[in-house]
Order: sequence, then C-alpha cells, then structure tokens
Amino acid sequence: MAMAGDSRNRLPVGIPMSGAMRLELLEELLRRRDMDQAARSKLASAPPGRSKDAFVRVQQIDAENAAWLRNALKPGYWLGRTFVGEEGSHAAWLLAQHADRDPELQQHCLKLLAKAVAEGEASPGDLAFLTDRVLLASGQNQVYGTQLGVRDGYLVACRLRNPDTVDERRESVGLEKLETYLARARELFGTPSPARIICPNCLAEIETWLPELGGRSVVECASCHTVHTIRPCIRKT
Repeated sequence: MAMAGDSRNRLPVGIPMSGAMRLELLEELLRRRDMDQAARSKLASAPPGRSKDAFVRVQQIDAENAAWLRNALKPGYWLGRTFVGEEGSHAAWLLAQHADRDPELQQHCLKLLAKAVAEGEASPGDLAFLTDRVLLASGQNQVYGTQLGVRDGYLVACRLRNPDTVDERRESVGLEKLETYLARARELFGTPSPARIICPNCLAEIETWLPELGGRSVVECASCHTVHTIRPCIRKT
C-alpha cells in the first residue's frame, strides 16, 4: 500500500515537467495570487460610495484567474507540492477559492484538491476552506465554519452544520478553534459596514447588508420604492 507522502518525490505519469517549467508555473501562480490580494485590499480600503471600480477590478481578476486555472488543470491533477511547492499549491487554492462565478470549476478543483490532500500533495486546511465555499454556494450548510458573514452587525460563521462539534472537525484539518478564528477576523476586519449598491430602476444608492454565499436578501429602494432581491453573483457554466 502506498503511503500518503509517496507521491511527493515523483511526477504523475504522462506529465513531464522540467525544473524551469515548474519555476515558471510557480511564478505565474504567485503573480496571480498577489494581484488577487492587492485588488481585494484596495476594495477593502475604498471610501464609502467609491468602491464600484475596485469591485469591478476584483471581479475581472477573479474571472481571469479562473480561466487560467481551468487551463492549468487540464491534465487532471492539482497543482500540488510536487509541481509548485507549498506556496504555489496554496496560491492555486486561493484562485479556486475566489472562482465563485464559476461553480463548475470550483467543484472540479474540490475533487482534485481532495485527491491531492489524500496523497500528501496539498493542505487539509485549504481543502476545508474550499469545501465550505462549495457547500454554501450550492445552498448547503458548511462543515468547518471557515466562511464568514455578517449578522446583526457582527462577523459570524455562515450556515453551519452541527455547530456543537465544529471544533473537532476543525482540529482534524489543522484549524484553530472557531471562536479564536472569529476573534482574529473581527480584530483584522473591524466592525462591518453595510454595502452600497445602485438601484437599477432609479440609480439611487441603496445601503444594505449583502447576503451570505448561497443565500439571498430583499431590499427596497428608499427613492423609488422598487423591491430588489439580492443574491451572490454566480455564473452557471
């Protein structure tokens, strides 16, 4: 029986890759990771009412990264530690984690990542985060409590399966206790602020709390009294 770490010292059959090719792939992963994080930092720091351009840029980068990742995964293997090292594998996970507008790709990545984790090629923690993301997007409850939303003005774990035993599940994949995770997130992000969206009917600005992934909310425009249903933007492929 092969041990979990056996695959780290060999490449899958049929995917020859030189050291130069691996380095090029790693550099591209890290470049795309850095673009992702820079765009999100700019969005987070945008002043109220001036975040539209930053949000559009985040969506553009996510779409470009998703298309690139889909092509990079065509051989049917995750970009794991053997290919691109720990940092590169984590960067690949980040691109998949933010491919919310392409649920088919996220589900494909989840399968490849699960196999890679079983072979010692990727992080169980990364798998937990992507598992929760995919579950919430499909309308199910998350397992590990990695995905956060806002409730009554506070950051909380989104819909959670069996919350009484979540810390046991988190420990099994190397994650800290949920309360510790929430405390760090609240310290890092501060007090959440409502989003500001544009009414498509009268173009007035509407202040509202956005729904969590896989959920929806209903809001009425104070100017024209049109009622809108808001859902996270998911592109079906």
